[in-house]
Amino acid sequence: FYLARNFEWLADVKLKPGRSRNSAFDTMQDDLDAALQTLMTDPSIEGRDARLLRNLYALWLDWDARNAAGVAEVKKHTEAIERIGTLDELTEYFKSEECLHYGAGIAGFDLGVDDRDAASYNVELTATSLSLGDSAEYGKLTPNGERTKKMRDSASLYMLGRLGYSEERARAVLDGAHAFEARIAPSIMTSDERKSPEAIERMYNPLSMEDLRTRSRVFPFADILDAQGAGVSKLINLQEPAWLEALNGLYHPGNLEIMKAYLIRRVAAGSMSLLDEAAYREHQRISNERYGVPESRPDEELAAQFVHSCLPSPLSRLYVARHVAPGTKEDVTRIIREVVDYYRTMLGEEDWLSEATRARAVEKLDALEARVAYPDQWPDQDAGGRVLEIGTKEEGETLWSAMDKLRRFNLALHFYGKLNTKVDREKWIGDVAWVNAYYRPTQNAIMIIAGILSGDFYAPDMSEEEKLGGIGFVVGHEISHAFDTRGAQFDKDGNVANWWTDEDKAAFRGRADRLIRYLDGMVLSERGEPYNGTLVQTETIADMAGAKAMLGLAARRKDTDRGFDYDKFFSAYARAWRSVQTRERMDLSLRTDVHALPCLRVNAVLQQFGEFHETYGLKEGDGMWLAPQDRVAVW
Repeated sequence: FYLARNFEWLADVKLKPGRSRNSAFDTMQDDLDAALQTLMTDPSIEGRDARLLRNLYALWLDWDARNAAGVAEVKKHTEAIERIGTLDELTEYFKSEECLHYGAGIAGFDLGVDDRDAASYNVELTATSLSLGDSAEYGKLTPNGERTKKMRDSASLYMLGRLGYSEERARAVLDGAHAFEARIAPSIMTSDERKSPEAIERMYNPLSMEDLRTRSRVFPFADILDAQGAGVSKLINLQEPAWLEALNGLYHPGNLEIMKAYLIRRVAAGSMSLLDEAAYREHQRISNERYGVPESRPDEELAAQFVHSCLPSPLSRLYVARHVAPGTKEDVTRIIREVVDYYRTMLGEEDWLSEATRARAVEKLDALEARVAYPDQWPDQDAGGRVLEIGTKEEGETLWSAMDKLRRFNLALHFYGKLNTKVDREKWIGDVAWVNAYYRPTQNAIMIIAGILSGDFYAPDMSEEEKLGGIGFVVGHEISHAFDTRGAQFDKDGNVANWWTDEDKAAFRGRADRLIRYLDGMVLSERGEPYNGTLVQTETIADMAGAKAMLGLAARRKDTDRGFDYDKFFSAYARAWRSVQTRERMDLSLRTDVHALPCLRVNAVLQQFGEFHETYGLKEGDGMWLAPQDRVAVW
């Protein structure tokens, strides 16, 4: 069905310069990006937001200034690491402002929302960052891992050469970095482990600072947190205890050089895209090769993308004021209310749920928050009285100095400014100008943001069938995340809590396992490897539940005078997921993307429902036929 409804588009579509994928989402994002780029460059738009955007956009595109700066700034920071001669000096480096703002660490920390107290922030202690991404790659490299390794190594060797390292010394740094990662990687959870439902419980390990000092007697993690101003946190969570134990075993003078090599490599390669044109073009070349992209995007598009990533809130405010149609928020909220109402009916019809669990599920549904288009109250834009200002080239600003300001401002606003405070649920995300929607389990809230309310997903003048097949499905999908294998572990207030009876939990897990086996039985790679059903289970549960909810609403409309055109609905749904991508991108998706491939988001989902079979007269032997006893929708 996916191929039938998208055949002409799939046959004719081409990848745009610098892209590894083209999809309905990407087309919408391109249109959105063009509007955003105009907002960054239009000199007639007044105000501080517009000034910030224009100035950073111009600084990114100023190759003369970037070429004049060269790699000098990065060299200062790699030289600081090179001067480290003892383990004590390495510890002092981790505690320094140099490391906080310009360097790299072998252990991370960030601010998060506490899983057991969703009204509070905690400091999350995170494992060593790995250049290959997935710790599983350090056992036996997959083809995807080989491409990633080639990309990382090429970037590192290039930058080390630019920083004055001889080829021999650069290779030694690279070998040392590899050696450190190979020793720490076995203690770090794999990507599959981190994305599994069990990870929520496994990665919640609250500590006091005294506990941390006891657990980490060799690696001075507590002293580092104190020095960086994070040790005052009332709540601290250690995500991976096995990793911290391994790090303590590795933190000794015999490993000093390989730890330094790891840091040098990260600092050198991590800044490549902010440097002169030679470094940036090499960064483009390496990245394009990794993702199978034959040519690069225009610089102006890349500058706009960069500014968006750095200044999402100012850009979103301008976008909402100029591009969100009146009535959009109210219309989408109406659809959400209908979907929630149907979910209440759907939960009532699930005969495998006990009354106790059903009551708690409905309670969670009733408490669900729907955040549509944009916040009524935008997030704070000052950090303890500090307001971000980015100047022009004529005022002495450079891209590097602007990024320094941004790093410090974001730390003050998003880390230190929220440490030991309560979560303000009225102030949600500041970036609504991208094509996405999602569920936040710690807030029990769906986010249907402005950027997705366009294109194939929503337009005010769409038919009801098209709205349900587009944004309606998105809404149903996101609500279902409250009841997937991960979201179902959070209660109505966003806290991790067990609200299931043991029998219901076992039945739920059994239904999910049946879905996993269904997906595991598919072969989608050219190497004949089976699909990873465990990886995509939560999103596929959500896809199927979203489709079921929309078909429930369709049934309510079918008996009205207006009726309901199922073919129009199913066709709109199939168009929304059309996509092509490079082989390299496909391989990466099969390894890392928690969403099923687009063809499966259509075919494997729709064949679960009798309405689909009835609409097209499917019978046993047809390609899209799936017998009722073989259908695996969890809800």
